[in-house]
This record gives sequence, structure tokens and C-alpha cells, in this order.
Amino acid sequence: MKIYTKTGDKGETSLYDCSRVSKSSLLINLLGDIDELNSFIGIIDSEYLLTDIQIWLFDLGTIVANPKKKYNFDINQEVTKILEKEIDKMTSELPKLSNFILPSGNIHLSRAIARRCERKLVKLNDMSHIDDNCLIFINRLSDYLFTLARYDDFKKNKKEIIYRKSAILTNI
Repeated sequence: MKIYTKTGDKGETSLYDCSRVSKSSLLINLLGDIDELNSFIGIIDSEYLLTDIQIWLFDLGTIVANPKKKYNFDINQEVTKILEKEIDKMTSELPKLSNFILPSGNIHLSRAIARRCERKLVKLNDMSHIDDNCLIFINRLSDYLFTLARYDDFKKNKKEIIYRKSAILTNI
């Protein structure tokens, strides 16, 4: 089987229902961001729920790519509850956070991409078929990734760098 189909050579692609859309559409842009997020999660050197998260992101992509709303996403919010339980468990071991910290590493990068996905999901939700559970999931996922980044650094004895205003900021 060949990997190339040539059907996208003119800037369009097919959705799950075989409808054609521009590769520049918000929907395809969001699917690309979900794929990017999934890829970055795949390179995180950590065991914490990451394979499950990658599967859930594929599930989210299935929802996004189905404008005729063929599936529901996490209707009982089981995934959200799992993420919240893990966030709470990690947070209980972490020092209290009372300042902004400087992001570093693949986990923080994944969190930033998750936030980008969330912004696009919100915009698509305003126009289309995305249910609230998708928004809840991606929001909680970014919280999870933030906490995981802190937890991973904590377990590696890597000190968090606190954000401090620099001298370039002056009062008006």
C-alpha cells in the first residue's frame, strides 16, 4: 500500500465523513496542532499516563474530524477524573507554588501546545460540533502537563526558576 494518495496535492484533504476541506481551515489547523501535541508527548521521558494521553488525543482528533458529530467524547468525564486524580497526587508531593516559574523542557512545551489546541477548540466550538467535554479534557490536560513538568523536575531535583521582573520593565 502506498502512503501517498495525491488527493491532497491541491490543498484539500478529506475528513472522516469523506467531505473535502481546505488544509488551511481552522479544523485542519487544529488537527495539526493535536498531532503536534501528540508527537511532543511521545518524546517526553516519563511514564506518567502518557500512552493513555496519546490515545485520548487521537480520540479527540476523531471528534474534531467528524463534523456530523458521530461520536461523544468522555461523556462521564472519566478521563477528566483520572487527570484530576493524578494532578492532586503529584501536587500533594510538590512544594507550594506562589510565583510564576520559567518553563523549560518538553513537558512545558507540550503544555503550551495543549493551550494552543484549547484556544482553537474554543473557536471551533463557537462555530461547530465540538462538545464541552472536549474543552474540559484539553483544559485539564494542560493543567496535568504543567503539574507533571513541575513533578518531573522535583523528582530529578531540578530547581524551579522563579520569574522575576527584569530591569527592562519600568513604571509609567
